[in-house]
Formats: sequence, structure tokens, C-alpha cells
Amino acid sequence: MDYTNLYSTRIQKTFDEDQADIFYALRAELAKNPKIEVQLINYHKGLPVSYNANIVGVDKGALELDVTPHQAVTISTERYTFLRSKLFKFPILARAQYVSVKHKAISLRKLCFVEIMAERRKHLRLELDPPINAMFNSSAGIVKGKLIELSMGGAVISVSQSLEEVLGEDVSLSLMVPDAEQNTVYNMKLPSKIVKVSEEKEQKRYIFSINTDDKISDRVIAKYLFNRQVEIIRELKEASDVGEKSSVVALN
Repeated sequence: MDYTNLYSTRIQKTFDEDQADIFYALRAELAKNPKIEVQLINYHKGLPVSYNANIVGVDKGALELDVTPHQAVTISTERYTFLRSKLFKFPILARAQYVSVKHKAISLRKLCFVEIMAERRKHLRLELDPPINAMFNSSAGIVKGKLIELSMGGAVISVSQSLEEVLGEDVSLSLMVPDAEQNTVYNMKLPSKIVKVSEEKEQKRYIFSINTDDKISDRVIAKYLFNRQVEIIRELKEASDVGEKSSVVALN
């Protein structure tokens, strides 16, 4: 999942000036308090992972923090984190420079003020692995692609072709949603609307809002998302257990 879709920058002066102000405020607070507690927020495959962490050092343009194993694993994978502190009006986006799951330590750099747009979403949107076959009709015809993200109220489909003037169109979205417990696949047609089009890795991302009152479809999607959430949590726990026994340190 491309984390640049999760936020919008809120530059107050310039990037460099904002970063200097952040470091100044944290150094001043660190002089009074040897461990500054902040909240870290990541979206691991769409699932929010948020724990408190302690800033233990500010040196040479980097923040040093003590973190939980789960947060360390997430940051080592995503290479970023959002940081929230009562010292600042806006959350802060930071890139990971150093991560050690074993030592529960990270180093962050390139800090800037942002607004976390993902927090505005009404529903949890999860990344699918593997992607699901999907298609939709538009003024350009039938378009086939891969469903890569899904929520109770929306979907993201990746396609290789570029379509002109489809933004805002009402379409019928067809999804093949598997149910592992029942060993079956549900073929659903959902009334939807194309609300955004973006590009990622030479693929077009079509973002849909889903508008349906079909209770069966809702139950199928809810069950699938619940199982996907359980799967992501299990993967995260297993990676944390492995990381705590390993001496490998991830560098950016």
C-alpha cells in the first residue's frame, strides 16, 4: 500500500523550517523530560497499528525512539510512521532511517507536518493478498482489473489501461469474493461510483464508493474483511516474534 495516499502535507513555513521547529521543540521538551511519550501510527496493509513510544534522543537531524515490537515490524516494512504529540497542532510524518525489532528501537528523519487523511475514512480499507479478480462497466466499455483494497464502503481496482473521462461515473462493479470456510466464491455486482483515479507503478488505480443496501453482499464483504484483518494481525505477531529473536537491523 502506497502510504502517500494516506496523508496531505500541512507545511507551515517551509519544509526545512518546519523540521527545525520540530527538532527545537523536542529538544527543549527532552531537556525537561528524559523520555517524551508520543503516539506512533502506521497503516499496515491498511490496518491501523498505533502504540505509544518514547523519544530518547534528538541528534544530527534524527529522532531516536524506543518502540513496541509490533510498531518496529510495521515501520521496518513500510519505512515511515506518523507521530502525534501534544506539542504540535498537526501530526508529523517521518521516514525511517534505522529499525531494530530486537532492540525495539528506531531512528526517524525527514519530518514534516501532515493531516492523516486515512483517519477521515468511515470504514477500514484493507489491502488484499492476493488481489481479487474484478471488473466494471464504464462509458469506455468493460474494464477488467485486480481488486487490491476493499472496505465496507469502497474499493480500489488496479488496471493496466488508461480510461478517459470516467471520474464521477456510476458503474456496476463485479467482484469475485472468496469464502474459505464455505469453500466457495461469491460473484457480486455492486452499484458503485468512480470517485478518484490515480497512478501507481505504471498501473491506474480506480477508487470506488460502493452504494448498496443488499444485506447478503454486506455480510459477505464484512466476513471477508474480518478474516483478512485476523490474517494481518497474525502475520504481524509472527513477524514480531521472529524479529525479537533476530539480530538483523533494517536500514533505510
